[in-house]
Amino acid sequence: MNSTPQFEHESFARRHRGGMLLERHGIDLYPHPFLGFTLAPGLRSDMLNTDDAGFRLSDSPFGTVDSASWLADGGGGILLGNSVALALAASSDSTTVASHLAGLTGVRQLNLGLCAAVSLQELVAAVPFLEKASTVVIIGGGPDFVNLVGSLTPDNLYGTVSYERTFDDLTQVPLFDLAVLAAGKSVPDLDAVRRPRTTTPAWDLAQVRDRMAVAAARRLRDLRVLARAVPEGTRVLFCLQPLASTRTRDVTPEERARYDFSAPVFGILHSAIEENWKAYAELLAAGCAELGVSFLDLAADRFVGDSFADTVHLTDAGNRQAAELIQAALDGGSGTGGAPSPRLAAEPAPAVAAAPAAEAALAGADDRTTQLAAVVTEILELEPGQLTPDGDFINDYGADSMLVIDILARIEVDMGVRIPDADIPRMTSLAAVVALVEENAGETEAVA
Repeated sequence: MNSTPQFEHESFARRHRGGMLLERHGIDLYPHPFLGFTLAPGLRSDMLNTDDAGFRLSDSPFGTVDSASWLADGGGGILLGNSVALALAASSDSTTVASHLAGLTGVRQLNLGLCAAVSLQELVAAVPFLEKASTVVIIGGGPDFVNLVGSLTPDNLYGTVSYERTFDDLTQVPLFDLAVLAAGKSVPDLDAVRRPRTTTPAWDLAQVRDRMAVAAARRLRDLRVLARAVPEGTRVLFCLQPLASTRTRDVTPEERARYDFSAPVFGILHSAIEENWKAYAELLAAGCAELGVSFLDLAADRFVGDSFADTVHLTDAGNRQAAELIQAALDGGSGTGGAPSPRLAAEPAPAVAAAPAAEAALAGADDRTTQLAAVVTEILELEPGQLTPDGDFINDYGADSMLVIDILARIEVDMGVRIPDADIPRMTSLAAVVALVEENAGETEAVA
């Protein structure tokens, strides 16, 4: 099923000045030369206040925290991410995740949350503060996935951004002509200098799984840079933001009265994103383990009571629970819940020497098994003859869940067979994969 511009996921945001919460509270986004866009610097209201850089203020046992005072007072913790980290639904600056976390840890927490930020924007926001950071917590992951799945330019060198089509409209006009227009003046022959819009093919929902893997890889790339940039001893924790719906949690009466949690907030993409969210979490968990970055899945069903203002944003009570989970994860306690398993975090198992028995086991295999064996051997980087029908991908060959997802993607591309996400845990060996392909080949052909 192909999208067209009028159905792409940004159309809702454009109608509501970036999102319903922004529109409801009369908050606008303003262009920023490095970050893309921020809240208005120096914003003052009963609910939300920003510093001179456009970052939300937070409370701490030492008083109000802004970017300038945080640096002057010697630093502390940093909270990065999108509007979930910003705590756009919090009733005041004192009820954000950053403020709750400061109260729990006794450490100033600088809220660097940016509306709709992707990982590269988060990284840029962090750079001026990293050398004084004692901890770096990121709450995000949603915009990376949503934007890439719905992007009309998925191969952009620097990745995709939120409000892609809005930025595309702006970039049709030369910079200084934009400034003239912003000043309320006209630009002679504007159409003559307007850059032609690049023609891009419509995206296809069949590409969701592949784009999901790319989104996770880009997020992990930026986490790798961040982890290398922090001072020695600084703890980095990545938290995958929650995705709340009637299918991911028991929505409370209070939540249901406030918001329709069955609404497809991401438009035509919503079902595809929700169906693949667990697999996305597994990719990120495995990647964080390889990077040595702590991982916490802030899954919607971990929150109790009136915790969600909408699909992604937390209420004051939800922000408090998120801060408690984050503190437990930073302390190394059991509160991590979504932390990678020891098996995923371990070093890859040593390669098993090729054996005549392995070659004999695959001798006489049919064409489908031979093709699947070639795919698995290539992705797991095994030696010829090393793969056996029952060899465990993780325990015997040192694979992780990311490589298993790669195998699944190759099967869909090379063989045209779609394996349901729910069956990914069954992909433990070549024999298991062959069985899954045989089970699903008939269904795929019937659908085709």
